[in-house]
Amino acid sequence: TARCARAPRAMSYRELRDLTEMLRALGYPHLVSMQSFRTPNFELVADILHWLVVRYDSSIAVDGNIETEVDRVHFLKATAQAMMLKGRIKLSLKNLYAANGFAVKELLKVAAVLHDAHRGAGSGGGLADEEVVPDAVGTAKFADLKSTRALAAAIVKHGAKLHELLALHPENREAYAGALSRNLEVAEVQRRLAGQAEAMSAQVNEMERMLANVSKDEAALRAKIDKRKSELERHEKRLSSLASVRPAFLDEYEKLEGTMVAHYEIYLQNWRNLQFLESELDKMHQGEQAGLEAHERQMRAMQRQLREEELRVLRGQADVDEQAIDNAMLNEGPTNFEDEEEDERVSQRAVKRPGGAGAR
Repeated sequence: TARCARAPRAMSYRELRDLTEMLRALGYPHLVSMQSFRTPNFELVADILHWLVVRYDSSIAVDGNIETEVDRVHFLKATAQAMMLKGRIKLSLKNLYAANGFAVKELLKVAAVLHDAHRGAGSGGGLADEEVVPDAVGTAKFADLKSTRALAAAIVKHGAKLHELLALHPENREAYAGALSRNLEVAEVQRRLAGQAEAMSAQVNEMERMLANVSKDEAALRAKIDKRKSELERHEKRLSSLASVRPAFLDEYEKLEGTMVAHYEIYLQNWRNLQFLESELDKMHQGEQAGLEAHERQMRAMQRQLREEELRVLRGQADVDEQAIDNAMLNEGPTNFEDEEEDERVSQRAVKRPGGAGAR
């Protein structure tokens, strides 16, 4: 069981030593020991791989998110594809995902290329690492990558066009065979060429005429623009002169405006007083009307009571108390008369409402 568990992580001591020395020479910022790959460590493998890819070509953009399994697979696929396109270096995703001794072999493929370029640049020029590695690797192998891609696209395009033309070959075979077999006369050719030349000369004359018209139109538009500019300058000068001059009637206007403000304040005060007095008058009329209605109700109740008493007397159900009736008539008589006079005065005031009120 121990052998089966140790077999997938088995790696060469020499490979691990070479990887650590190359990373140290290339300037890897973290310390990588001999025991780093004894157990699977995907974070370390991903960090080293990302650093090597960016070191190889700084224009490569790879998302370094490795939180989930899907993110790790995407990261490995992106780095492997980038190295395949940029450096023709094939990486095994299975070994890299294992993050054990087999991942060291895959990392060595990239680190060895960078290390060889670093050593060649160090012996030849002594430039900085960041400037030497892309030049030594990219320029040596892929200087004409863009031109190669352009040529490949052109080959595909012209091949497709040639295929279309060859497909039309059976249809046009008789036409071009007849054209080749026909003997052309020199006079006919000259006549046709002369006709084509005349047509081209006519087109040239038409284009020259159009250009002349365009020149005339341009000159006319420039003249209009200059005229508008002069008018604009004249109007701006007039505006500035009018803004600096104070009109003669402005003083009177300001004085009348101040007087109008004062009269408007007086008008507002009188209007408020009028509204207040009218509201008080309405309240007084409402009170008087309520008193009248109460008095009328009282009178109706008394009349109803008197009619009931009369009906009982007429029916013989009750004795007539003449003394009480006389006293009631004597007591109510002047009061009813005074109430009638008061009702008449209130009704007259309600009909004839005053038209205005003084200031409060």
